[in-house]
Amino acid sequence: MKNILQGILIAVIVVACMPSKAQAADITKYHSPVLQQDYVYQAKNIDKHILEAAKTKQARIQLAFENASGEGLREAFLPLFADLYLGKNLAETNSKLLELFTTDDTALQEKYRLNDPWGLAFKQIAYHLYYSFGKKSKRFPGRLTPETEKALLELLWKKSLYKNDIHIARESTWWMVGSENHDIVAKVNNLISSQIFMNEPDFKDRVYPDLGTGAGEQYWFHHMYGKNRLTGPHGRANNKDGNEYTAAEHYYEWVNYFEAFFTQRAKRGFFLEMGSYGYMAVTMSYLTDIYDLVDDEHLKNKTEDFLDLAWADWAQEQLHGVRGGAKTREKKGTRWDDSMYRFARFYSGGEGDSSSHFFAQLLSDYQWKPILWQLALDREGRGEFASIRRQPGEAEAKLPRPLGTERSMLVDTESRFVRYSWITPDYILGCQMDYPLAPHSHLSIQNRWQGMTFKGEQGPRVFPSALKVDDSGEFQPYANGYTRCVQDKNVMIVQQSRGFTVVNPDWYPNKSRSNLDYGVYIGKKVDKSVEKQGWIFVQHQDAYLAIKPVMGEYANGWTILQDEASKGFHSEIIKDSYTWSKNKELITLKDKYAGVIFESSRRKHYNTLNDFIAAILKNPIALEKTVVPGFHILKYTGLNGSEFYFNLANNEIPMVNGKSIDYSPKEVFNSPFVQSDYNSGVIKLKTKELALSLDFNDEI
Repeated sequence: MKNILQGILIAVIVVACMPSKAQAADITKYHSPVLQQDYVYQAKNIDKHILEAAKTKQARIQLAFENASGEGLREAFLPLFADLYLGKNLAETNSKLLELFTTDDTALQEKYRLNDPWGLAFKQIAYHLYYSFGKKSKRFPGRLTPETEKALLELLWKKSLYKNDIHIARESTWWMVGSENHDIVAKVNNLISSQIFMNEPDFKDRVYPDLGTGAGEQYWFHHMYGKNRLTGPHGRANNKDGNEYTAAEHYYEWVNYFEAFFTQRAKRGFFLEMGSYGYMAVTMSYLTDIYDLVDDEHLKNKTEDFLDLAWADWAQEQLHGVRGGAKTREKKGTRWDDSMYRFARFYSGGEGDSSSHFFAQLLSDYQWKPILWQLALDREGRGEFASIRRQPGEAEAKLPRPLGTERSMLVDTESRFVRYSWITPDYILGCQMDYPLAPHSHLSIQNRWQGMTFKGEQGPRVFPSALKVDDSGEFQPYANGYTRCVQDKNVMIVQQSRGFTVVNPDWYPNKSRSNLDYGVYIGKKVDKSVEKQGWIFVQHQDAYLAIKPVMGEYANGWTILQDEASKGFHSEIIKDSYTWSKNKELITLKDKYAGVIFESSRRKHYNTLNDFIAAILKNPIALEKTVVPGFHILKYTGLNGSEFYFNLANNEIPMVNGKSIDYSPKEVFNSPFVQSDYNSGVIKLKTKELALSLDFNDEI
């Protein structure tokens, strides 16, 4: 384990500072430097921040549990869990839990998600109840009565029985059940529940069904919550080998699985659901549970390395705790959408959260290392830089799919997706560039977000978006669109994709994501916006953004023998290319396939917005005609001198400075602070003062 001495020191401080209830209640203001808008970084203060976070940790945990809420179907258990943690109402709490673990009341089961085999929350609560309050707990042993603990274990066994199929542990870690977060929930529970049962006398000799029919057992949306709930058909594989497997045999298979899981993600990239509003809370929480609860020391160490890597990747790509860059399966379009914000708030000395998934962080021993603090805090010292990453999600292009994968996503590929972020102290501009002929999985294009994230408490975001009409007849952002894009440093060009390939599992409907109305969401939180010569210029604090929808002649079609095409090799660029919504929050493109240029800068380079506008208006921009009138090649030269070639007529690979985009760069992580060659498994983290090497190639 790394930083052992530091960990011992922090542990001593925590024990010395165990708060009383009154002391915990007095902590009403949180001093997380990562979230402070006016924070000035000094390397000498890092140790002070670390010790302050450790000193206040227990009080922050206690206050979070004192404020536990049962609102929402996934949070109904949390007040009961909190009472056990706080040592309150133990008899009543055990009585209520015993009732819930044994009830046949479908309304009660539905309220607590006890009748949903693929619910995201219950199994995590179940195994944390066992490890926090069971008879073998190292935290509060015996706070669960024997009767309640026995009922808990029987219910956890029942809910794990069919999903914990040993044959799934022997498949590729890139074969995911349903979605990335559902897959991780099921498999982490298989690992941890197997460890529990192998050490419980009443369970250690029980034999799992091990159907061998494939992943996704009971993943079935029909009649989900009734007493006689349908569980759906088995998968169609026939992998059963005739052996009988107990919890111990399952446990060791899942240990091997997650050893490979972390190695593969370090070598080839993560996550498919990058930056997702709710799903990253699920994923990071369950993976951190491996570090905290699994006994295998080698897997624990590898999990810690992976968490360090995941948080380093986050730390370099955030401003005041808010992540920028491209996101997948993002829904709301607000600055708070990356749920890692709340995790980061607590790690850096701020408020704790006792709601679903976040509550597990309060029980965790994982903590940021000094290098992660530096990456997160030294925003000015990081300067302006590109973070370029290989991104998973390209589907295996094979039909028919292997039997047993009817409910799985198959992405065991050398994925040709590149996530590009231009990161500055004042804003982050980012997109994901996908190889035009790469087949997408059903989730790799779902709710894709890309655009500009500004610094600031209100954190405005400006982004291209598909649009749909609401009940009032006005356009609103619609997350199911999909754009082609290209980026180099502070310039990004996007266009609604004219076509792409998606490989769906059998269960997933093939939804239409093409030929939608398109626009750009700007919102009302920016400090200033100006329109000039077909451009929209935005300023927020010390950052600028220029937006240009590029629309040419015959955008609505050209008819041979009826229309006379204009002369010359270039099309006129139409300035009147968009309309504003009534609330002035977004523009709608008059040509839904127009290219849109985004170019950003900072006050450091242009003292005023007018200076920036004057510079942008001098940039060369042209629409070259192709053979068919109305279809063009966009050429643009940005302030950084990069020359862009973007074919608006089809899926030709864009070029920057005469070179086609490389969708398979040799690095999987490439920034000044996180470096690794693709498939090497060796990652170098560094700041001005510190360095950390992570090697995922070591064997058990």
